[in-house]
Amino acid sequence: MNAIIFPGQGAQYVGMGRSLYDSFDKAKDIFLATDKILGFELSKKCFEGTEVELKDTSIQQLAILVVSLAAFEIFKDKNIKIDYLSGLSLGEYSCLYAGGVLSLEDLVILVKERGFAMQQAAEANPSTMFAVIGAQRSTLEETAQREGFYIANLNSSGQIVVSLAKDNRANVKDVLESSGLRAIELVVSGGFHSPFMNSAKEYLSGVIEKLSFSDAKIPIVSNFTAKPHTKSEEIKHNLLEQLISPVLWKDCIDCMTAAGVDSFFEIGPSKVLKGLMRKINSKVQVVNIEKKEDLD
Repeated sequence: MNAIIFPGQGAQYVGMGRSLYDSFDKAKDIFLATDKILGFELSKKCFEGTEVELKDTSIQQLAILVVSLAAFEIFKDKNIKIDYLSGLSLGEYSCLYAGGVLSLEDLVILVKERGFAMQQAAEANPSTMFAVIGAQRSTLEETAQREGFYIANLNSSGQIVVSLAKDNRANVKDVLESSGLRAIELVVSGGFHSPFMNSAKEYLSGVIEKLSFSDAKIPIVSNFTAKPHTKSEEIKHNLLEQLISPVLWKDCIDCMTAAGVDSFFEIGPSKVLKGLMRKINSKVQVVNIEKKEDLD
């Protein structure tokens, strides 16, 4: 069985998507259509923008999305049967296009509004994120309750990301490191996938209700439930809850492998998910699709 997985924030790099744009008309069409929807040349920022530009939340999410969708359009022509879709955080939104849930225009609008809402919530609630290396999930959950921070991403057995208030940084770092763990602060604008994003959830709820969602043609394994969903109402609910709840990425992969998936196609920039897969399940195959040579 086969699944597609889409990357999330942090996968961006300058020049991403260029070989797709130059080599495939279908990919070029996705870039140009997205530029038109947004009213500015996002494609130019992908190909020629600076690292600083691409790190901006509002640009970064859209840039990773458009490269992922351009690669997916070409991959579709291979006619490989896909049994499940999933994506890490932002990557779950790429599934909405691949699964026929949203049109390109509605998805681009949704992701643009998501980036805006998350940035606004981060500015209203000064917060940050730590990658915690070497932690046991159950132990860290207990520490989080006691010390006032939140589990944000369960990426693999040895890597968990937490969200915390900026003014709690020194305390949390001391507590974690005194337990023999490594705590690395991430370069992010806020504490995502936690209650710090409550206002973003409220804002995005209004946006989602104005868009036309269809049931998914391929089951989407949700970051929020780590289970497959096809019903549009469930998908909407999961997207909103994802903003304020932990991303259960390891559980999503475990769900798909338990169902029989042994081949994953990571579609989009970089090889972040392939790296995580080595720690989750090294027995499965992961093929990256992001450049012309990958598709050839």
